[in-house]
Amino acid sequence: MIALYLLVASCQSSPAPQNTQETSKVVSTSDSALYYLDVVERNVLSPAGYTRAAAHFVAQDSLIKTDAAHLMKAGLTCMNQDGKYRLYGVNYLILLTNKFPQDRYAPEALLQLALFFDSELGGNERSVAFLRVLLKRYPEHALATDAQALLDLISVSETGEIQTVRDWLNKE
Repeated sequence: MIALYLLVASCQSSPAPQNTQETSKVVSTSDSALYYLDVVERNVLSPAGYTRAAAHFVAQDSLIKTDAAHLMKAGLTCMNQDGKYRLYGVNYLILLTNKFPQDRYAPEALLQLALFFDSELGGNERSVAFLRVLLKRYPEHALATDAQALLDLISVSETGEIQTVRDWLNKE
């Protein structure tokens, strides 16, 4: 009798399996990366807001790394603030170009990296490398013309002519 009961009990449908992994719901609040991604999208971020946004992007890094648009917005935001998050921005744009090379933001990310290294970090060699990658990967892209022009400008600046022009403009 007990064996029959165990057989019947084991054949009954079990209760619906419960999800042991709690699904985390990402909500856009003023203390979330999603909120700041939206603010960046609408171009209403104040200068002081760049650092606050960058802090949220870094804190919610796993969300930012899931989407090319998130990486682009977070990368540019981090690079445009004067605090400790600037290099996170560089990393976000590099990750975008490697993880999402076919995304529409990838050529722009390469161009932004080249500009940043040239103007902010004085890294002409690294800047040239990013421009060459852009030209090789996306020769037909609209930004290829700009990349080639920047590459030509950097090569001219290595001869010192650009520095002469900069010195002259700074005196004006």
